[in-house]
Amino acid sequence: MTERGAEILSGIDWRPVGSRIEEAARGRRPAVLSTHVNPDGDGLGSQLALRAFLRERGVDVRIVNNDPVHAKYAFLPGVEAVEVFDEARHAPLIASAALLFVLDNSSPERLGRLLPAARATGACKICIDHHVTVDPFWDLNCIDTEASASGQLVYEMVLALGGRITAAMAEPLYVSFVTDTGHFRFGKTTARVHRIIADLMDAGPISPPRVYRSLFEGVPPGLNRLVALALADTHYEYGGRFAWARLTLEQLRANGGPDEDTGDLVNMLLAVKGVEAAALFKELPEGRTKVSLRSLGDVDIHALAESLGGGGHRNASGITMAAPLGEGVRRVVDGMRGVLGA
Repeated sequence: MTERGAEILSGIDWRPVGSRIEEAARGRRPAVLSTHVNPDGDGLGSQLALRAFLRERGVDVRIVNNDPVHAKYAFLPGVEAVEVFDEARHAPLIASAALLFVLDNSSPERLGRLLPAARATGACKICIDHHVTVDPFWDLNCIDTEASASGQLVYEMVLALGGRITAAMAEPLYVSFVTDTGHFRFGKTTARVHRIIADLMDAGPISPPRVYRSLFEGVPPGLNRLVALALADTHYEYGGRFAWARLTLEQLRANGGPDEDTGDLVNMLLAVKGVEAAALFKELPEGRTKVSLRSLGDVDIHALAESLGGGGHRNASGITMAAPLGEGVRRVVDGMRGVLGA
């Protein structure tokens, strides 16, 4: 363990996790790693880094997710190991596993199609996350809401258990931080975070320009059209303190589909002068609505998201509502009145 690594370890007691890892290695039983539906850079980066660490400890590891890897993450080392859940193949695997790690997701419902298999397994279920929710579904909850990314917790776990950061872990963990700190511009981007990034770059190889191009550039033309459609229809509420925009299912289908990654669009709304909170609404099939919420400073949007069936952080939360687009907009706009004290 490096001096710098020892300096920045969190307060989580990782020893129970270490004991479970040792038991899995001795018993030659597999570990399964998963994350939330539509995995992002933090979920994937955490999984890939943890996979590398567990393999070093002699554990057979499989990564099984509800959804395929988005094309922009295809450059990550080890990403070819990610499997998309198939009940016939993966339910028996999860049933026989010694460990089920779920990263960047403390809500069982966000496992998607994996949830029945996760409920049925006798594996030790370990949650590693930086979101607020703590659910008794997990046997071990390794949660630190002060961490800037779940990848930060994987980094600290590796060091706490006597491991070292290898090249196979470095770039995936770097992507975890890049994703969940908004490329190092959000409030939890601390000196501690930058010390970790220095360690990752020493372990390397990491090319920040290549990572940036892969994650934020080379977007399809359809995404630019969606950005134009949303920005042209931006609405301002409560004296301009809350901005929101919407994308209909028809617009999405004409420009890449409902799964098109529009995650950064809500940040464009938040960048407008005087705006303290913003929301992007996406109409989904079967009368559902997806909402991305962002806010600045002390404007806490997490409680509103949670009250509407979602979750996340103080300044970044999301909701998938069983309500049509218009109803979803109404509920969030009305709820923001209380959030902003308007």
